[in-house]
Amino acid sequence: MERTNDMWLAHLRNGHPAQTAAIEDLLQHLRRGVLAYLYTRTDLNHLDKAELQQMSNDFAQEALLKIQGNLDNFQGKSKFTTWASKIAANTTISELRRAKWRDYSLDAITETGSSLQEVLDFPQAQLSAPDTASERRHVWETIEHVINHELTDRQRQALLAVRVENIPIAEVARLMDTNPNNVYKLLHDARLKLKRELQALGLEPEYILKLYS
Repeated sequence: MERTNDMWLAHLRNGHPAQTAAIEDLLQHLRRGVLAYLYTRTDLNHLDKAELQQMSNDFAQEALLKIQGNLDNFQGKSKFTTWASKIAANTTISELRRAKWRDYSLDAITETGSSLQEVLDFPQAQLSAPDTASERRHVWETIEHVINHELTDRQRQALLAVRVENIPIAEVARLMDTNPNNVYKLLHDARLKLKRELQALGLEPEYILKLYS
């Protein structure tokens, strides 16, 4: 059954008579995508097919919970299944990272980082380089999409100038023909919007958004 975006939103809500069927159809879709991604991971080559299938099922289930919890955040800018697949992809990467780095302290890792690139560039001895590059690229693409499409022009200018280019607040205010207090307000609003949008896409706030604090 081919569902429209509105049908997915309605059928996945609690109490709808078609919820069970919609959940199973969405899970099948998510499992296929997650499993295909897991097969590309060179660091998972040691796992057999059954283990990868179980992982895809677990990650798809976790993504489903996030999707159902964010139905009101779906804006209809793409097909619902495309949006759901992005959440599943981010959930999968997040879960794989958590498994690798469970002994790391996020506070210790991020407290000295001044930019996103610094924090994402973990020592290569700790990770498989091709997989790490792929994950960093995926995360960057997601963040760039949110920055370029969800922030206002001035929010984007302030965020990139201060947090990426490391330009002093006073100089940013001069360049933007405003005052430092307004730049701080732009940064505050940009962080809140980033947090909301990235959460809706399944990226963990403590992993990404703390970098902008």
